[in-house]
Amino acid sequence: MNMANSSKVLIGKVALVTGGSRGLGRAVAMALAEAGAQVAVNYRTRVAEAEAGCAEIKSPGGKAISVHADVSIAAQVAAMVKQVEQQLGPVAILVNNAGIARPQPVDQITEQDWDEVMAVNLKSVFLVTQAVLPGMRAAKWGRIINLSSVTAQTGGVVGPVFLNGIEFAHQPTAGVRS
Repeated sequence: MNMANSSKVLIGKVALVTGGSRGLGRAVAMALAEAGAQVAVNYRTRVAEAEAGCAEIKSPGGKAISVHADVSIAAQVAAMVKQVEQQLGPVAILVNNAGIARPQPVDQITEQDWDEVMAVNLKSVFLVTQAVLPGMRAAKWGRIINLSSVTAQTGGVVGPVFLNGIEFAHQPTAGVRS
């Protein structure tokens, strides 16, 4: 990461990236840090990857913390946001990136599979957005970015439960205004 040559347009802003330990979430966390944001990297199970991402952000002088939470559970979301606010400040930029896929034919999807995908891919968007909105409204500034797979638009082999969860994930924040 080359933070020295970046435009620092996000200095003073705190960003929270759900599912930020790897893949697209990690890339987004790095880009936000390069733009000057302090970054909270959320993870559910991949602590080593989250810590490695934070170390990469910190090495050239950035500020980052890893925060454990299953973003589909309200109490864990509340604790995560509290930790971020205590260590970095109020969240100004939320990137709802956490998502899972269950590549199964429709006749093999269990109710438990369906519920887990909907909780992580959809419910989490609502829960985390709801948790950070008070800080954004108090600051009179905030940005919420909902990421999903292109599969939500085009279909594919990941299965119908994934497609439904991701497609609906764009809706909860469509009407959020200050």
